[in-house]
Amino acid sequence: MNNEQSQQSATAFLEVLNGPLVGTRFPLGAETIIGRDDEDVPIQEGGIDLADTRVSRKHARIYIQRGRYYLEDCQSTNGTFLNTFRLQPDAPCVLREGSNIQVGGVHMRFRPMLNSAEASSDNNAATPWASEIGLNEEVFDLSLTANPDASASQADISMLFCPVDLPEPEISVVLDAPAVVDALREAITDDEKTSESDDLRRLRAMAQVSIGLGGEHDRESLFSKIMDFIFVIFPTAERAFVVLRDKESQEFKPAAASTREPSEEGEVLALSEAIVEEVVSQRRSILSSDAADDHRFDDQQSIQRLGIRSMMCAPLLVDNEVMGLIQIDTYRETHSFCEEDLQILTGIGAQVAIALKNFVLYEDIGHLFESFVTASVHAIEARDPTTAGHSFRVAEYSQHLATVVDQSGQKILRDINFSRDQMQELRYAALLHDFGKVGVREHVLIKAQKLYHSEMEVLEARFRYAHASLERQAYRELIDQHGELSPKEFKLRRAAMDKRLSREVAQLQRFMAMIQHANEPSVLEGEVTDDLRAVADFIFPGNDGEHVQLLTAPELDALTLARGSLTPEERLEIQSHVSHTFAFLSHIPWTASLSAVADIAHAHHEKLDGTGYPQGLVGDEIPVQSRIMAVADIFDALTAGDRPYKCSLGVDQALDILHHEARTGKVDPILVDVFIDSQAYQLFSQ
Repeated sequence: MNNEQSQQSATAFLEVLNGPLVGTRFPLGAETIIGRDDEDVPIQEGGIDLADTRVSRKHARIYIQRGRYYLEDCQSTNGTFLNTFRLQPDAPCVLREGSNIQVGGVHMRFRPMLNSAEASSDNNAATPWASEIGLNEEVFDLSLTANPDASASQADISMLFCPVDLPEPEISVVLDAPAVVDALREAITDDEKTSESDDLRRLRAMAQVSIGLGGEHDRESLFSKIMDFIFVIFPTAERAFVVLRDKESQEFKPAAASTREPSEEGEVLALSEAIVEEVVSQRRSILSSDAADDHRFDDQQSIQRLGIRSMMCAPLLVDNEVMGLIQIDTYRETHSFCEEDLQILTGIGAQVAIALKNFVLYEDIGHLFESFVTASVHAIEARDPTTAGHSFRVAEYSQHLATVVDQSGQKILRDINFSRDQMQELRYAALLHDFGKVGVREHVLIKAQKLYHSEMEVLEARFRYAHASLERQAYRELIDQHGELSPKEFKLRRAAMDKRLSREVAQLQRFMAMIQHANEPSVLEGEVTDDLRAVADFIFPGNDGEHVQLLTAPELDALTLARGSLTPEERLEIQSHVSHTFAFLSHIPWTASLSAVADIAHAHHEKLDGTGYPQGLVGDEIPVQSRIMAVADIFDALTAGDRPYKCSLGVDQALDILHHEARTGKVDPILVDVFIDSQAYQLFSQ
């Protein structure tokens, strides 16, 4: 059956509203598949083929049942939208006259074929589509006109209909609230200013003021918006000021000022002390149709000097506290404002005051949390004073490196961008990355050498015991032989014994020197000398003649550590600080903008090759912020001042170690290169 015959036999069709197929009408049969034709899986005969990569091969289907058409999504990748609402897969939805369907980037409109009897009937209520003709498409066309470039996105405005068998109301309007709010945030264009009535323009501007006050956390941008809105709400205003009370001096200082027309620098900042005093002292809003002739300001020269004519001024009042004032005036015309204008300005002043109070509370909370973070860092570093400043330096290095990465033009880094909140997130994670060390035993945390001080004292006592035992054994043997030897032989035997004892004592001294050298930890992995094994093999006689080892197996294991001062068990305990940090940070109710702090800190000891801890993450599983922090953490640990368990390394040697870590797949080589090329490491070295 050709397309013309299909249209003649079809009872409904879809009309394409956009794209290369605009105006095309697809007839609908008993079942029509909407999809994308493919060589391997061709679309069934009578289906609608849409050459759009966002359309699945079998995207949706339309079928007729009991005289009604239904639309059903067939588990598509990008979804099927009916009147801008995404359908649940395998959940059919009835189609009505003018229903709008979006598949991928293609918008279509559903049209039934009305027979002549239905078309000529005066009472359309009996027809399922009659009460809805034209309403859907008018609103949908409006949404397409408002956002013509967003062909693949959900429309901003939609219509929902109740089933025909339900009582009134038959039609309900549904607005996409976020889209409406976003539209209100946008500046009013000149065309809109001329087309809207004064009341509508004021209402819209007032809504924008409310939204701006509620969504801004920066005073300068907030006041800038208010200045713009003022001239929309009050078309006759020529100047506008916001004045705030300084906390320390209690003086009123300009916070924002603007003029409708460009003015000379400094001119807009001039204020009348008389007006300020009247509003602040009386805590009330004032309106003067002609300030120059207002008897309240007869003795005030500032009014005449500043050329103020019509004027309104309202206090920024909250909790009976005057935080400042807002003033608008003219310098050309009189009688420019009315009582209704003053009421509106007073309302704006109250909103601004509340917003400013919230700003103060927001800043106080921020300062309080900053103090808590700083105190937490000092608390953990107090357990190991030699690491003082480490967390603060890592935070600065991390932020510096993140800034360079964010601004980098390298192709591989072009997609990495950090917002202001993400930079703060990284900073908090870096500051608190070692807080979990509160859960590590202190003697393990500050272990300076491979053997603890108490263990070294025991070892030194054993050496003295060995010295005494060897002497005791030698003299005992000499005494036992005394009766069998002549005086001359005894003298020779005594001299030989003294030489042997001297050799044995010298050997013990060499052994102790070797142990003292081996007890010092190494930053880099090194070979374990066999001399220590000779010490462990040395045996001396005890008090009862038993064999006593000069070096025990646990002592040998500790002294033969190739790197650092920690035994495997102690290293696991130190590594557990990361899990403790994550558990601690997870208990903090972070805001949405800082929700990743715990995860970033949790991964700062992970390695790209999966050998890190505690999760064993690999490659891109490690957040980029954690990879940045890893570079900063390693560099500071290597170059920081001397610690009991290691000596400070020079910058060049530390960078060589970072290069080695990058080459062996431990840390991100790209971040290491950026760290070095940008000389981020000089932040504290200069």
